[in-house]
Amino acid sequence: MASAGTLRTVNRFDWPAPPERLRTEVQAMLDALIEALGEVAPPHTWRGLYFKGSASKLWHSPCDYLPELSDLDLHLWLHGGEAAALPTSTRSALAFAERVERGYQNRIAAPLHWPRPQVLLLNGRLTQSGWARSGVTVLSGEAYPGAAPDPASDRSALWQVHREAQHLGPALFDKPGPYGWAALRAVNWRISPAPARLLSALGAGEWVWQAPRSALFEALSDRGLSEVAGAFEAYYRWGWLAFSRRWQDGAAMREAVHAGLGALALAAESSGPAPA
Repeated sequence: MASAGTLRTVNRFDWPAPPERLRTEVQAMLDALIEALGEVAPPHTWRGLYFKGSASKLWHSPCDYLPELSDLDLHLWLHGGEAAALPTSTRSALAFAERVERGYQNRIAAPLHWPRPQVLLLNGRLTQSGWARSGVTVLSGEAYPGAAPDPASDRSALWQVHREAQHLGPALFDKPGPYGWAALRAVNWRISPAPARLLSALGAGEWVWQAPRSALFEALSDRGLSEVAGAFEAYYRWGWLAFSRRWQDGAAMREAVHAGLGALALAAESSGPAPA
């Protein structure tokens, strides 16, 4: 893996928005989320709090963070039976969202973007088969739990996601114009982990889950997989264009979906034979 100072993929296209401003807004959303969580689940009930996703990593190029589509993940691990403390009813969930919204707006008066949060309660997830640890920032408490990532499982996941993506047509055909946002969301969560999964499947090691995408693209190119890296980069180029047009350009979002589906196919094929 190249060091952060020698990445060759840096600035393959220029930042369409100031990354330092985007980072400030990410931090504001993170602070608003933690503040709201503390009101519904006091910190003494936390076994661990973890910041992960694209928003938590270094950004060397615009591929590393796509506003409002990339994740700001906050994972919470609660002691024992404290899981019931999180919002579950419709009313309490909406009240929590209102707290986060108000907290963000109090910190950022005129945002360039709204970082897209995902709050996940780890309690219960850890008993799922194959739950693997990944690169996180530990904000509080214990080290992030879970087994080491498994290359065979990552290869299987690549093929599974590729097969699922081939049948997304019914979810995409009625998404003209700005409704293309829903189509883009349907593929984005499948695309985000794919470069790391591919490198993991090829034996690159656990570092891939901690690295920004630009470093992953470089590692793919070093392995002779420049076409795969280019397909993923094309997805993020089109995604940035769609963001710059405030998710109103249906053509840009369709191009992003096409590029993303092509990248998923190449990633699966490059990972090795399809599992039986």
